[in-house]
Amino acid sequence: MLGYKAFCLRNENRYIQYARARSLEPVRARAVVESVLQTLVMQWPQIMSSDRPAFEAWEVLVCRVAAAAREARRGCDGQGRDTVHQALSGLEADVVLLRYRLSLSPAETADLMGLEVPEVTVSLRKGVSALLAPA
Repeated sequence: MLGYKAFCLRNENRYIQYARARSLEPVRARAVVESVLQTLVMQWPQIMSSDRPAFEAWEVLVCRVAAAAREARRGCDGQGRDTVHQALSGLEADVVLLRYRLSLSPAETADLMGLEVPEVTVSLRKGVSALLAPA
């Protein structure tokens, strides 16, 4: 499980930052990421045998964070909501958030999400264009 531990050391803080940027409170963000990491350890052999392990892990994270964000919104008046994910969807929203809210480079974003840099670059351009388009 050395590979799993290295994966956690490398990604846990950025996963928490992502969850926080999606408007989760610090304690909730950490709890969601811990649950994601617990899921990943149980699925680690299958994840490592996939073509894109980081992408598989990212998909688990995104699903759990989105569910937690929806749950959190039910109990509040909409303050502090993740406006990027309100305006964009899926990959484009995540890429824009990682690039501009967390200040990750396109290469760092690609590495974290398990994508290729050109995929990130295209999604970033599409996302920024959509955000800047007149309403």
